Amino acid sequence: MVSRPKAGARRGVAASILVALIAVLVAIALVAPAAADSPINVFLVDSYNKETTAGHSVEFKWVVFNNGTTPYLVKLNRTISSASDVTAEFAENYFTLQPGESHSSVMKVTTDAAMDSRDVTFLVTLTLTRMSDPSQMEEVQETVHLKIKAAIGAGAGQNKIFGIWDNFLPAPYDTNLGAFLFSILGWVLIALFLTFVVDPLVHAITKNTNTTLDDELLRILRGPIFVFVIVFGTITSVEILNLDRDVVANIEFIYHVAVIILLVWVAYRVYDGIVIHYAKEYAKKTDTEMDDVVVPLMEKIGLIIIPLVGIMAILGMLGYDLTALLAGVGFLGIVIGFAAQSTLSNFFAGLQLLTDRTFKVGDTLQLESGEVCEVKKIGMRATELLDGDTEQLVIVPNNEMVNKRIINMVEPDKRLRVLVKISTAYGSDVDKVSTILKQVALEHSNVLKNAEHQPVVRFSDFGDSSLMFKVFIYIDDVANRHKVTSEYRKAVYERFAAEGVEIPFPQRVVHFVDETKRSERN
Repeated sequence: MVSRPKAGARRGVAASILVALIAVLVAIALVAPAAADSPINVFLVDSYNKETTAGHSVEFKWVVFNNGTTPYLVKLNRTISSASDVTAEFAENYFTLQPGESHSSVMKVTTDAAMDSRDVTFLVTLTLTRMSDPSQMEEVQETVHLKIKAAIGAGAGQNKIFGIWDNFLPAPYDTNLGAFLFSILGWVLIALFLTFVVDPLVHAITKNTNTTLDDELLRILRGPIFVFVIVFGTITSVEILNLDRDVVANIEFIYHVAVIILLVWVAYRVYDGIVIHYAKEYAKKTDTEMDDVVVPLMEKIGLIIIPLVGIMAILGMLGYDLTALLAGVGFLGIVIGFAAQSTLSNFFAGLQLLTDRTFKVGDTLQLESGEVCEVKKIGMRATELLDGDTEQLVIVPNNEMVNKRIINMVEPDKRLRVLVKISTAYGSDVDKVSTILKQVALEHSNVLKNAEHQPVVRFSDFGDSSLMFKVFIYIDDVANRHKVTSEYRKAVYERFAAEGVEIPFPQRVVHFVDETKRSERN
């Protein structure tokens, strides 16, 4: 017979099981978020150990990944071990990370050019703060090492000629000063050898070429190469002397500035003496006026741009942010653009005139105002015209030349149709007059006589005192228009006189009425 537990005992067991189940659920509820919210992962992408030369910069990069369920605020800090001439800066000292996001953080280390060789240790600390509960913070620390090699004065006091060979000179020249002076002398001899031996040999070879470009380039570079070798040799020889690194650093800075100035001078000499020279020679051989205007513009732009590049390079050496400087120059350019809007409009209109070639130098134009002018010069701001009637120089902004109606009187060719108005007295034989007008036109040497360009006579109107005729005459050149019309009128006048054709003058008929007879009639 099997005994059964009592009812009270059964209820106690059930209650114990229920309490245990509740405890497990509570534990799971408390533990689960912490397990799900695992710590942030920090990865150093670069090497923990790097090398660089004094005066240069190097970067260390970390990637921080939030694989939790709550956002974090990450603060970065760094500590440098005894290195006052080494600076380390983060691109940003704070950033936030949402769940599942990653962020790259870069620490840029800058070294002083005059520092000695040494090893520097950085302790980077990332402070991670849970944004849902700022009291919960943790730190992740990373240690990186940087080996810096001296760039200035590394061989100071080693008493080596050219910084390479041990000083073999006898006393009293067996010192650092003796090695320095001997090295300077060697560099001077090298410069003289290049100038008076190598250069003539190369020049003798270039004489046999079909172009003078190489000869001109050698002429430009001869002096700068001599100066550069002397300066370079002097600066490298300074390293032999046991001088203070700061003094050597200042000397090398002056040297780099001098080299930049020398390069700017050489670049401009090459640009002006070769590029612009050949561009001008080419412009003389072409029929287009665009290169005649663009080449001088290029010459002026080069005079500005090349020195500006040198100035920016020197400012970069001084530590100025060229990006901010370029942004400032760009903003200044916008301001100048608005201030000089009219000038820029004329400039681009000039480019359009040179590109479209609607007219060229020497063409005869009829302006919207009716003036007939010859084009003398198409500039980048204005066009110079010579008034055919007054022989005065007329300067018109290019913007007006583009936007206003202009007749090119020599296109598609120089032939021109002129209109001459003739009047004869009432009672004249119209057919006879028309024949005379046409014959006189055909007798002129500058009048076209082919079938397509015959003179045309039209009986145009009845005037107050005359019969009106219009004669359309085609002449061979627009430049002869005044000469032809004047000589034609003279010949018509003489022919009318010979043929008995009357040229009228204004007249009125006045009738007088006797008032006495008028009253008698009334």
